Amino acid sequence: MANTTPQNPATTPLKQPGFAFPFRKKGQGNAGSSAEFTDEHEFYKVLKQEPSGSYSVSGKGMWHGGIHVTEAGAGGLLDLKNGVRCIADGEVVAWRVNQTYPVSEIAAQNGHPAINAPYSTGFALVRHSMEFPKGTTLKFFSLYMHLQDLEDYDGDTTLQKPAYWSTQFKVTEFARDKPHAGPNGQAAAAGQQGLRVHATKIHGTILGILPQGAQVSIGKREGDWGQITDTHGAQLIAQKVGGFVAQKAVNGWMFLGKENGGPVVEEVMPDSSLDCVVVPPTPFPVKAGDLIGHLGRYDSLSQQTSTRMVHIEVFCDDSVKSSIDQGRAWISNNGAHAGAWTQVGLPSAPTILRIDKGTALYKAANQQGQDAKQTGVIQVLALAELAKLGEDGQHMETEPGPDGLKLHWWKVDSADVHGHDISGWVREQNFAGGRVTREFAQKWVDFQILEDAHDPTHTMFATTKAFVDYAIGRDVSDAGALGKLSPLMTSIYRTYPTGDGSRAADDLCVAADDPWIALCMSRLIVKHESEWANPDKWKQLIAEIEKQTGPQAQHEEEQKRIGKLVWWDDVKAGLLDLPASDVFHIHPVGLVGNFQRKFQLITLEMLLAVDPSNSREYYGSILPHLNKYAKIYGLTRPKRIAHFLSQAAHESNFKTSEERLNYGPQNMRKTFGCKGGKKNYNAACDDCTHGRLRDKLWGQESYYSHNPEHLANYVYADRMGNGDESSGEGFKYRGRGIIQVTGKDGYQSFQDEHNRRSPDDHQDFVGNPGLVSSNLGYGVESAFVFWSRNNLNSEADTGTVETVTQIVNGGQNGYVDRLHRFNSVASLLGLSKE
Repeated sequence: MANTTPQNPATTPLKQPGFAFPFRKKGQGNAGSSAEFTDEHEFYKVLKQEPSGSYSVSGKGMWHGGIHVTEAGAGGLLDLKNGVRCIADGEVVAWRVNQTYPVSEIAAQNGHPAINAPYSTGFALVRHSMEFPKGTTLKFFSLYMHLQDLEDYDGDTTLQKPAYWSTQFKVTEFARDKPHAGPNGQAAAAGQQGLRVHATKIHGTILGILPQGAQVSIGKREGDWGQITDTHGAQLIAQKVGGFVAQKAVNGWMFLGKENGGPVVEEVMPDSSLDCVVVPPTPFPVKAGDLIGHLGRYDSLSQQTSTRMVHIEVFCDDSVKSSIDQGRAWISNNGAHAGAWTQVGLPSAPTILRIDKGTALYKAANQQGQDAKQTGVIQVLALAELAKLGEDGQHMETEPGPDGLKLHWWKVDSADVHGHDISGWVREQNFAGGRVTREFAQKWVDFQILEDAHDPTHTMFATTKAFVDYAIGRDVSDAGALGKLSPLMTSIYRTYPTGDGSRAADDLCVAADDPWIALCMSRLIVKHESEWANPDKWKQLIAEIEKQTGPQAQHEEEQKRIGKLVWWDDVKAGLLDLPASDVFHIHPVGLVGNFQRKFQLITLEMLLAVDPSNSREYYGSILPHLNKYAKIYGLTRPKRIAHFLSQAAHESNFKTSEERLNYGPQNMRKTFGCKGGKKNYNAACDDCTHGRLRDKLWGQESYYSHNPEHLANYVYADRMGNGDESSGEGFKYRGRGIIQVTGKDGYQSFQDEHNRRSPDDHQDFVGNPGLVSSNLGYGVESAFVFWSRNNLNSEADTGTVETVTQIVNGGQNGYVDRLHRFNSVASLLGLSKE
């Protein structure tokens, strides 16, 4: 097929959201902090702890379009304190918050005690979109159902509340700003006090005073200040007695911190936003990993046990079919061409290693050995995670293989046809032991769309009667056999790695118990009516069951629950792009597992190319920070990345250590002594060809040589915001970070930018500059702040290594090395060498 690489770069980068797993791993030990999941298969092992609610069949034999996480099940291995997290960048488009959980009540009967079972109808719905290839956008939704109620948050103030809630801020009794006396000295009337509203935050013109008890809505927040979006009818008190209010409070700024011994405002939920579906006129933006909520109560109707859980699912309309087809076609035509990826603004390196069934796992790299085990399942692994393996888990060929390439061998875990754990070595492609390939996430590796007919009552059987026969254990021939299943469930079962179909229903009910089968089923995209719409469909099922059991009180209560849980029609009325309820469901963990790795703007291979001196383990630790800030600070184009990496590698070898400044006599004079820099130093006479800049480096040699503190205080004095030599600020604000931030002004600039972008992590880098070298994240971010403040993205887009070096260095020191590093990484980014 002809290459369809576009001839011109994309005018705008493709819309590519970030992804995150819906929970972090629970920390280890008494004070262990939680950690990110990086291995999709590890998450399936956690979900194995769940007794029901797996994708795409529940433990009770019902269709299930999502996954459950319960406190007593998978929650034991997850960080529940920090809550349920959004799986991808997007915007919250609808939610419902219970003030207190509704309660299902079943009276005592037949010797059984009464049951009072709270349950959550709270949910959040998030809309996402991603573009690939150019012009093809997939819109999808993630749903988080059964979230915690407001009363539980009020009872545990250590839990963070979701930011998207329609909260208001009420002015408290600790806000005691009063109007100034009038022109004739009149004092403010009793009770005329509250909180000043400023035109701009901190020192802006005072617009007036919000009285105590007033409730307002806040939009933008910056540190302890918030910008008012709605006063809900509250009137400002004039700043001066007898004066008038010239402006309204909307768009003004108010202080949100503490004064007079307590908080000047408190968050409150207005009654109008509780216990109802809210579709905000302006969706609330969220990032992958942001808090969505916490597990809510969902107690059983058959037993008196307290249960906390969340149901998570992903769905979209039928555009997913064309989106996947077009993505696969683009990769087939263009995937091997680095320039094509450059023109759509994406990394050109595959992100996934796929190991097919029937692959021999060698005993050692290049050595099959006797009785090599064969895989009985498909395995997909993140190449970025494999790259973190030490010498025991990876091997790089020193001689080209049969294909003429030097490639990696990886030691991997898998399972055989019997489900037994096995491990061994594979070559990352062109492997004699079986099919091993490197794949692009945009190919939707192994995903399969199923849209067969299904039972409208959500069971896995072709008829409701067949389900009832199976559920109550009636003595019916082949009650759970494949032939009794619906066409949809038959198709799902046929994706199974094993099984002859005689116990198909049983196999499907326990599918999640085997992480390898769970991985296989996570690649199914299944069309089915949502369980959050059309509540009447359940009546047929209950009527059929009660033909055998007679009326049951819990069935009536279940119908009441279902009526309160559904939300589809209410959201659809206010959200026109919500699809009809017959949607395509995607496994949330399978989706994240496929796509969460592709947003590495900077890869391990790039770091090794530009600076091979560091270990893979170290690069594994620094890569998340590099990619996080590359995205935040706009280093999303190949030339920007190549210039940044080559400059950072030269400046610090990607280490965040402090500037050493331990110079011998001649070296310190060469580096700092001459007007015009090093090029004007003459080693033969140990002097400057065009005049000295710092004469004391000759006259007081013993005081400054091999004494970093003395030297820094002298050569950095009275510049970059530092005081004179006696101030000690030259040494205090010496270079730190991977592009050395230097000088008091530099640290102030970094502090201002960090605190602006991270209002929840205010830091005092001016007071504690050592943080930039002791904290890896800050050491990395400081380089991006320097890059941004010096407008180096723009220079990198059109300039050369020479022009970028001039800004970074103030001269051309180290130009040859910087150029070599740039050229070393250029080909990986689809760039020409300079």
